[in-house]
Amino acid sequence: MWVRLLIVGFFSLSALSLMSFQSIEIVHAVMNFLQDKHQLK
Repeated sequence: MWVRLLIVGFFSLSALSLMSFQSIEIVHAVMNFLQDKHQLK
């Protein structure tokens, strides 16, 4: 019971951290893209 709960919690935590890391990377890419567009003008 406890082992199964630990494994599920570990997998959900790793998935959440991966998703948050990817979303941060996407936000940085969008911000860089917008800044480049402003510099071109």
